[in-house]
Order: sequence, then structure tokens, then C-alpha cells
Amino acid sequence: MPDSTYDQSRRRFLRQSSLFSVSAGIAAKSLGVLSLFSASKTIAAPLSDYKALVYVFLAGGNDAFNMLVPKGDGELRSSYETGRANVALDKDVLHDINLVSAANVYGDTQYQDFGLHPECADMANMFNAKELSFICNIGNLATPVTREQYLNKTAVLPPQLFSHSDQQRQFQSSASGTFQFGWGGRMVELLDTYNTNSVVSPLMSVSGLNTWQVTKDSVINPYVMSPDGATPLYGFDGIRQSVVEEAINNVNDDDHLMVQKYRNIFNSARSAEQIVGNAFNLAEAKNVDYDQIFEDAGNNNSELSRQLKTVAKMIAGRESTGNNRPVFFVKLGGFDQHQNLLTDHQYQMQQLNAALKGFRDALVAQGDFDNALTFIGSEFARTLTPNDDKDDAGTDHAWGGHAMVMGGMVNGGQLFGTHPDLKLNQGLDVDKGRGRWLPTTATTQCNAVIAHWFGVEKENLTQLFPSLANFPSSFEPEANLDLIKSGDLV
Repeated sequence: MPDSTYDQSRRRFLRQSSLFSVSAGIAAKSLGVLSLFSASKTIAAPLSDYKALVYVFLAGGNDAFNMLVPKGDGELRSSYETGRANVALDKDVLHDINLVSAANVYGDTQYQDFGLHPECADMANMFNAKELSFICNIGNLATPVTREQYLNKTAVLPPQLFSHSDQQRQFQSSASGTFQFGWGGRMVELLDTYNTNSVVSPLMSVSGLNTWQVTKDSVINPYVMSPDGATPLYGFDGIRQSVVEEAINNVNDDDHLMVQKYRNIFNSARSAEQIVGNAFNLAEAKNVDYDQIFEDAGNNNSELSRQLKTVAKMIAGRESTGNNRPVFFVKLGGFDQHQNLLTDHQYQMQQLNAALKGFRDALVAQGDFDNALTFIGSEFARTLTPNDDKDDAGTDHAWGGHAMVMGGMVNGGQLFGTHPDLKLNQGLDVDKGRGRWLPTTATTQCNAVIAHWFGVEKENLTQLFPSLANFPSSFEPEANLDLIKSGDLV
């Protein structure tokens, strides 16, 4: 290309960058390519005391009562069959799980006989190997609430209860009307001394922007990747690459602030792409066949499995990032099943089971299963009763549901919290016969235990969860939230 044409192209690029750099800066911040870390830093210091938190969000309201199901011939099974009616799962198709101790059931009773969804064979095996546990009937709560208070309309309730967007936000932050920060983002701020050698944000998402990773001070921004890792600049080669790099390299501190901003964004994005690429290379050097592991787990190349494969590689290649306390956001959508519950939920459970199995096996193969805690939860559960008596019936938005924790530090093989008695129009049912269960454990109580394992001192937990003081301590035996082995706590 003639020099005059090249110069015109470069000048045209600079003119365009000054016009669009404001919007580009906003977009880049939203995409997480900006962080407090200098783009010039390329090599991280050696890591120690490493822990990773992986937050798997099931968007849409997981029907948790067809994921973890009572078996046997007891009263809990009878209540399940009565309430579920045409969406009940036959107990003979469930995968048996062996509880370390009987589950606490609302009404001061206990129950021992449970099974997992027919598509959750690997999750059942992990539970029986004491690598996974459930937290029963957790949900968004600002203060303790009784059924009488709810029905008399005297209770202090989470705002916009049963609304997807509101409850998702509260599930990832706190049950209040004013949003301030996500607890994952705020936690990273509180633990900044663990990430002093970072060269890319410790807030990493493989599923877009989210509430959970929003920080209070807006100094640390999430770095957002695709399900398969860093996404390179589209068509960045040949003449285009030469023009862009020439233009970027010629920007100096005397140029327009918007042009400087564009340069900084570009350099930060390119640096982050290199860091992620280095992490993947370090992971591959461990001789772990990630593709084969996830294929053997039956992932069928689902997006959830691809996301968790990327997270496993980022954990394995952590020397490239310098993060001692990274938090990863992962999401599986499609749980808002108002119709066709049995078929659609079966598909979701197959994806979840295979992805968790692949992730578990990858972490074990690379020696990180004891370092990474995986939390799996949804904004709310669904009604015990179906929406109608048709074969393709679904369920409606509800409240308390079940979450899971997985990892080598987890007290596995247990049902923590308190399981609902599944009795309609009494006890925990706040909707006169639909089976919308009043949560017996606040999400903040469960999250506090996880945050403490991650490094937040107990006296600082209210900075993450302001409403925590309204509830009994998560660390007392009465809470039944002994999720973490004692030797793995701070």
C-alpha cells in the first residue's frame, strides 16, 4: 500500500477513535477489560495460600425439589407425592445417596432416605464420596420471618419477591431494596492483600456481566471471557493490525484524553488476552487432557461444560494471573419452566451433572480439588404443586430451595440447613396450598460460611452481608451450616 494511503488510513483511524473512544471506554469497562492492574505487568509473582471460589448460577429458578427428592415410605415421601402430583418422580428411578447423618426436617423431625434426579448419577457418586453436599431450603431473607407474619402482611420481606431480576440481584448481593455491591466483588476488595501481585482482575466471568462481581468502590472491574477463554480481536491481522498498532503506539500523553483512553483500553485488553493465553499454556503443560475429561463426563460440548473447562484451566495456570483469591462466575440458564417441567428439567440436570463431573475430574487431575470451592444455586425454587394436571405441566416461581457446595474442603455427604416438611397450606407454605416454602436458612447465612473459608474474618462478614446480624450465627451448631472441614477454615 502506498505511504500516502497508509498515512491517510492512520489519520482516519485516529479521527474515528477520538469520536468513539468515549463509548468504547464505557463498553470496555462493562466488558471488564479495565482493572486496577497495570497492563504493563506481564509476569506474576509465585503464588501461595491459593483458594478459588467458583459460583455456578442456575438462572430462572431451579426446581430443586425434583433435583433432591425424598425416597422411602415415610411421611416426607408421601407429602412429596401428594404435592407434586403429575410432576413427581418415581422413587425407583432416583439415584441413592448415603447421608452421613439424617437430615433435619422442619417440625423437629429427621429423614434419611433421599435420592437425586435420574440424570444426576455422577452428582450422587460425588455426594456418596463426600465431595458434595446440599444446603436445604435457603432463600433471600432480610430478617427472620414466620408464616403468620407473612400471611398477616407484617413481615419484612425481600423486595419484589418472586421476581426473577430482583431475586437474582438479591441472591448475588443482599435482600434489600437498595443495591450497593455484589458479595463476590466486595469480598475481593476486602481480601485485596491476597492479590497484590495480580496482573489481571481476580474477578473473572465466563458468562457475561453479573451482580455478584460488582464491587463497592468500583476500583476492581470484572474481566469477562467467552465460555472458551479470551476472545481475540476480530480480524486483527495484516494491514488492519499494522494500522491499529501504528496508531496506538503514536498516542502520547499530550493527545486528547479520549484518544489516551482508547489506547489504555486497547492495551489493557491485549494484555489480558496474553495473560489468559499464558494461563492456558501453563494448564496444558500439566499434561491434563481437558477435552477428553469433559467428553468422558458426557458434556456433549454444552456451554456450561465449556465454561467450567475454561475455569479449570485458569485455576491450573494461575501463575500467569498472580491471583491468590480469584472468584469465577459461571451460569446455566433455562430453568424458568412454567411448562414441560419433566422433559426440560431433565435436560438441564443432564447438563449440570456432566459439567460438574467434568469439572471435578479436571480439578482432581491437576491437583486443585482441595483449593477450589464450587457453589451451585438459583434465585429461588419452584412451587411444589404443578401449574395444571396436564402431561406437559410446569411449576411456578417460589422461594426457598436447595443449593450445593462441592470441593475437597467440603464436609461432604450431608444435607445442611433444614428440609421443608413439604406439607401444603401449613408449616412453611406461605401460599395457601402451592408449596412456596418460607426459607429456613437465609442465603447470607450460607454465604458467610463460604466467605469465611475464603479468608474474610468473622468480624468483617457484616461488611459483606449487612443483614447478617439479624440472624443467628452461621457458625453455631443450631444453624446446621458446618459446610467446611474445620482444618480448612481461617
